[in-house]
Amino acid sequence: VLVLGMQVFIGNTGVLSFGHLAFAQIAAYATAIAVIPAVSKARSLPDIPFGLGDIELGPFTGLLVGIAVTVVLGALVGGVVARAGGLAPTMITLAVLVVVEQVVKNWEALTRGAGGLSGVPVIGSSWLYLGAFVALLVACWFQQTRLGRFAVATREDELAASALGVRLFTARWGAWVWSMALMGLGGALLVLSIGSVTPKQFTLDRNILVLAMLVLGGMRTISGAVTGTLLVTAGNELFRQLGDRWEIERFSDLFLGGVLLAVMLLRPGGLLGDRDLLRALRQRWRPPTRSATIPAGTDVLRADDIVVDFGGFRALDGPVVQVRPGEVVGLIGPNGAGKTTLFNVITGLVAESSGRVTLGDVDLTESKPHEIARAGLARTFQNLRIFTSMTVRENVELTSLVAWRHRQGGPSVDALLADAGLTAVADRLASTLDYGNQRRLELARAAALAPAFLLLDEPTSGMSELESLAMAERVRATARAIGAGVLVIDHDLGFIAHISDHVVVLAQGAVLSEGTPDQVRADPAVAVAYLGRGASAQ
Repeated sequence: VLVLGMQVFIGNTGVLSFGHLAFAQIAAYATAIAVIPAVSKARSLPDIPFGLGDIELGPFTGLLVGIAVTVVLGALVGGVVARAGGLAPTMITLAVLVVVEQVVKNWEALTRGAGGLSGVPVIGSSWLYLGAFVALLVACWFQQTRLGRFAVATREDELAASALGVRLFTARWGAWVWSMALMGLGGALLVLSIGSVTPKQFTLDRNILVLAMLVLGGMRTISGAVTGTLLVTAGNELFRQLGDRWEIERFSDLFLGGVLLAVMLLRPGGLLGDRDLLRALRQRWRPPTRSATIPAGTDVLRADDIVVDFGGFRALDGPVVQVRPGEVVGLIGPNGAGKTTLFNVITGLVAESSGRVTLGDVDLTESKPHEIARAGLARTFQNLRIFTSMTVRENVELTSLVAWRHRQGGPSVDALLADAGLTAVADRLASTLDYGNQRRLELARAAALAPAFLLLDEPTSGMSELESLAMAERVRATARAIGAGVLVIDHDLGFIAHISDHVVVLAQGAVLSEGTPDQVRADPAVAVAYLGRGASAQ
């Protein structure tokens, strides 16, 4: 149960926690205080505060109390953990483990300090099996929810997840709270199964042991969590008995360390890696996909007088770019012209020094990336940012979930996969696709958001001329199918001329030229920007 509790948060979000066992400890003590007979508490805890000495609940009710206390306190801590970045969440959880341990050891009126609490009514083993089954169901269910899939997306790529409408805080905090519920269940079952609780049961060493079970099997999957638990439990018991027979102290620790070292060297993703029985079952029994046509919008996307300064360098110097509904606008320019920076400003990844970004009457200038995506702007990236440990279908389905939640519908996932030529590989991991198919997947994933505008950053990068022309047709067909306008960046003037209704040329952060593809091609200033002054004279 405790391993599955860790998996719900650590496995789905990728954020390492050293403090989860602190919340199991909270649940254990809360349950013990709730179920110990009042007569026993009067003897062992004569000064117990808050009138808790008069409370005497049954095992099941006490278990629920332990879970509730854990979830409430865990949710408060989770608000801090989910907002932190980098190593901060891990260090916060470690600090929580230390703080809870010291509170338990020193608040003797409530916990009897290091001596712990005893006299807890003991439950039968059937409760433990039932609890493990419930934990397994909760972990499986959470992974299939919208919140669970969003949490996995943040684990895979925070930047891409935000750009597709996933709010980082909500996904991680939700995973944390459900994780707390399972940690509470595990802690409550522990104290009810042995009849006592002490701080020694919840040390950092024990936390690392539970974490090792998760890591060994493969933290990203529930199958991995179960496999790691069975392996470490059986191995520890076997080596403990061998150690007793051969008179070797802590022989089980040698087993754990050796297995961890071998797995981390040979299979860093755990024994099962990304293989999961749950995924196989989901692929076998998949519900039909849904679709709903969203009326074509009338709002115009505008970026007005955008200025971006990086220190003393001006990356953008007041360009004005607009895209009308259903229009394809090409954005070209030499390296360093500011094309991707402009994209990043429009999608909220870079803050402008001045200027405004609007979608119709809605000002997006101060909006966050996930808010901009939900408003109707979907983007791809110059460097591929697909969710590699998800299948092709799961990549597209995730964005479709955002569309149905915030865009009131969206295109059929099956139709998008078919149009992109990805139906045959829909159940393969995205990491196994060739480069061209990964680019098509990224486009289909963006289209699943049902956006008003697609923003494509060099969609033909690394492609041959023939592949570029095919991608141009795919972009236009996709945009027509979902009724979206397109703003596309590329270095290939031929590709841009082939796909665009209107072309904007950037140079040194400002608009150098704009017009139809033929007008831009004929502009001498464009030739100078691309080929030098000699080209213009020639």
